[in-house]
Amino acid sequence: MRVLFIATQYPYPKDNGKKIILASMLEYFIHKYGSKNVEYILVGNEKGEEKPNIKVKQFIGSNNMNKVKNILIYSGLLQKKSIQESVLYSNLIAKDIKQYINQSNFDIVIYDTIRVSQMFEKEKNNNTREFVYLDDLFSVRYANMLRVMNEFPGMKINTLGNFAKQLPNVAQKLVSFELINKLLLKFEKKIIYKREIYTARNFKNTLLISQNEVEVLKERANVSTIKSIRPIVSGEEIKYSRDFKGNPSFIFLGALNIPHNNVSITYFIKNNIETLIEKIPDVKLLIVGKNADQELIKLSKNYKDNIKIMGYVEDLDKLFNEACAMIIPLLFGSGVKLKTIEALSRGLPVISTDFGVEGIDLPNKGEYIKENDLNKYAYHMKQLCDEQVNLEMSRLAYDFYVRNYSKEAVFAQYEKVFEEK
Repeated sequence: MRVLFIATQYPYPKDNGKKIILASMLEYFIHKYGSKNVEYILVGNEKGEEKPNIKVKQFIGSNNMNKVKNILIYSGLLQKKSIQESVLYSNLIAKDIKQYINQSNFDIVIYDTIRVSQMFEKEKNNNTREFVYLDDLFSVRYANMLRVMNEFPGMKINTLGNFAKQLPNVAQKLVSFELINKLLLKFEKKIIYKREIYTARNFKNTLLISQNEVEVLKERANVSTIKSIRPIVSGEEIKYSRDFKGNPSFIFLGALNIPHNNVSITYFIKNNIETLIEKIPDVKLLIVGKNADQELIKLSKNYKDNIKIMGYVEDLDKLFNEACAMIIPLLFGSGVKLKTIEALSRGLPVISTDFGVEGIDLPNKGEYIKENDLNKYAYHMKQLCDEQVNLEMSRLAYDFYVRNYSKEAVFAQYEKVFEEK
């Protein structure tokens, strides 16, 4: 069996959720078929660390002139594609990749979201099994963003997130205006809603992270060929090694240029840090993630004894093993939050809103604390400073991870997802 990935990101280093999922699938196929039978095509200008010993071929994306032209034609005039699709669309790249696929005789091809699959939706190769990895339902994500904008007027939300770097600089500046931001979200939500349904109907195999969103798309598209796919947060077996000694340090984890991360932790600090310090005077909030904006940096400086922005941390083990808990006070979001699984994998207790555990089938029998009222977080955080209370939740969290998200458990799920039909 020969397998090809076509993506707009290279999965290494694994420094965001999407890369972790891509790496999980990649490592599974390398394990099953060998590195010589797995190839990776990267569409765009991004460069990555080539970690596994596989063949990587890159097709440079469109220039800014073509991006603008595509947006005007496909998104503006015809309204057939979302802006994120138009920016990456290229007839020339599509033609070259199709030729390469036909010459190389791949058995399985995996497309990284609609941004890639759009170039291959009209021509089908009956000898190839195609999978479209949709990541999250962007239509759900955008609906949540619009809801938060209406509930919290004036709150700054970077709607583009990681996708911003794909747009010309002028477009990035325009989107910084709140009115344009909202109009963009409404437009993308409307178009991407239709495109997700079309993709699910047009391709035989569609993948999402969240089982909840699988059910949503099944109902919308009236098809049964949509499946969920779990991530592998570590390629090695993670042994339980908690070393919590009552230190009141709490972790928030996530790329800070992702809207739900940046908005939520900023809001939490603004509205809860004073209460938190009052209840736990020596509390430490460790913010782990790249691309903190100036507002968050300024906030942290105002509470420099209690808040530390750590940036990207490659090795989380020591940090997680010694910390009291992870807080996930998300105000919105979609799909599975990999930060939650990262915490569970180390037995790190979690306090989270519904958005932080969405798509993770936690029984809620002591494995974590579900709390949607951010004003109550200080109470729960103080409770978890008790070493015995912390230990009991820690063991339940880790046991859940081993049963459901260990490498062995996830590979067993992949066998069912990718098995021949």
